[in-house]
Order: sequence, then structure tokens, then C-alpha cells
Amino acid sequence: MTTSSRRKPQSGAASPPDGKNGKERSDIIVFVDEATANGLGVCHSQRVAGALGGKVLLVHVQCRPNGDNAPVDPVEWDIRKQKAQKWLDKLIKNANEDGVPCEAQLLEGHCRSQIQSIMGRHPRAIAAMLRPRSSQGWNLSELAWGVLCSSGAGVLMIPENAKVDRKKTYERILVPLDGSVRAESALPKAVLLAKAEAAELVLCHVAPQPALSALGMADREAENLHELVCEKNEKAGKNYLARICNRLAQNGLNISAHISNDGDARRSLIDLIAREKADFVVMATHGESGHKDVPTGDVARYVLERADIPVLLVRPGNDRQGNHVFGKLSTEGVRQPVGTD
Repeated sequence: MTTSSRRKPQSGAASPPDGKNGKERSDIIVFVDEATANGLGVCHSQRVAGALGGKVLLVHVQCRPNGDNAPVDPVEWDIRKQKAQKWLDKLIKNANEDGVPCEAQLLEGHCRSQIQSIMGRHPRAIAAMLRPRSSQGWNLSELAWGVLCSSGAGVLMIPENAKVDRKKTYERILVPLDGSVRAESALPKAVLLAKAEAAELVLCHVAPQPALSALGMADREAENLHELVCEKNEKAGKNYLARICNRLAQNGLNISAHISNDGDARRSLIDLIAREKADFVVMATHGESGHKDVPTGDVARYVLERADIPVLLVRPGNDRQGNHVFGKLSTEGVRQPVGTD
């Protein structure tokens, strides 16, 4: 079950904490190959770059065909380079007809090391790629793994056939929040994108379901306890999103809040994307669990792999300036833990 609320925009928008009105910008570095390169993916990247005050760089890494240690025919290698440069130039020409200016760069060598190298030179940039919808095991490719593990401000994953109308803006941007500071780190970029696109910001929270042991027989006391905790979790989630909405109200955006108590955050978010007819998802790579030994958390990875719309994963703590959506705001008293008000 999902409950929702809406908040009308307030006048007097505040300056965003980063992006084109701030000191820092986020370029979008799109890693492409001939099989997936298309104008739709580039158009999505241009929109995000425009909102974040950056530019778009299309990068193709030409790798050895039969492994890093295999001998390479220099003539064949040069032919491949010329062919790659030709379709890159065509892609750039079509992209530059309108939208944010694009540049292209052709790299040679090991795919993952080249991705790490260029992202290391652009720590504020967002690594992006076009996700094949029909290919099995795409996320095991060198390109996909290199993008997911890359350093930088985040990862933008664009389904190969994600629809886009150059004459229309995004209407609804979904932002999943689990109550953690890590999850909230996605809000600044979500606000910038929503303002640039005049889109509604759709905040959502999946209330956790308490687990009861499967051992032994169920009793009424356990069922009552389960229902009580579910109600408290849902109430805490509503209060949390209400506070977030209040703090974002000064940005002059249409904001709606949605609570789901289905328990499984991964499937609930995919259902919410379809139910709310979202055009774009902005979320943190890691939420409450925050395991740093993996490039993304389980929920973020699930959404990134299955959503049929573009997904921007923001890396928590990547902002060296410590900018945060609430960094310049003041409140009366100490911020209380979720569910205590």
C-alpha cells in the first residue's frame, strides 16, 4: 500500500548548493560503443549536464580484441580507430545541433584502467553509459564494471531505448530516501535537475517491515506487535518526508511525498516508478547500510539494472566542500531522530 501527499511551491527560491549557480559544476562523461551509441542517450546526458552547469564528453575506449596480451595488427588497429572516430564525429554532430555542447575523445588501452584514469582527472564529473535492454549479463562487461566502479560524483545509467522528447522536459523526478544522511546526499542534484526541467520532485520512502521468526507457531501477541511496529514505521516515514518537504519548500518546486509499506524497497521502488509515471530517478549509491566495499548498495543496484528510465546515482560524501541541501539552513533546536516527533 502506498500513501502520498503533495506540497505546493513557495515563492522565493533559494540558490542551489552546487551546479551552474555555484562554484562547482558536474560534467557528464558518457562512455559509449558503436553498439549502444544513439542520440537518445546523449540527449538525456545533455539535460543532466545542463542542469548541473556542466558539459558532455563522449568517450570511446578502443580495447584489444583478444585480450591485453594478444598481438595487435597495426593496420587493423588503425582501421578500427578510423571507424570509431567516424561514428563518434557523427554522434557529436547530431548532438550539437541543439542542447548542451558535446565533445568526443577516443582512448586506447585497457577499458577499466582508461575509465579510472579519465575519471581521476575529472573528480567532479559523473560517469555515464547506455544500458543495453536486450543483452544478458551487460553489467559484467568491462565497460559497465568500469563505470560502476569509477571515481567521481556519481553514475548515470541510461537505458538504450529510454524515451525522450527534445521539446518536452522531465515532468516527474523520483527521489528515494531511507532516512539516512547518505540517501539525502542525492537531494542537491535532484533539486537542480527539477528546477532546470520545471519538474515535480517525487520523494518516496519505503517503510521497513519488521521480521518475525518463522520458528514456532504464530500467536496473536506477535501479530499485534508486528502491526504496531508497522504503524510506527509508516508514521515515522510520513513525519520524515514532511520535514524534508518543509526544508525544500524554499526552492519553489512542486513536491509530493509517497510512503510505501510493502517492505521490499527494491521492488517497491520499481513499482513506484511505473505508478508515479516518473521520467527520471535520482538516488544515492548507498543508503543506510553504506557498505563501502561495493560500488553501489543492493537497492541502488537493483533500481539501476531494472528501471526503464534514466537513473542518476550520487556518491555520498563526494562533495569535498561539504555542501548539502540543508547546509545553509537553520532550525530551532536539535534535529530529532526519525519517529520521535
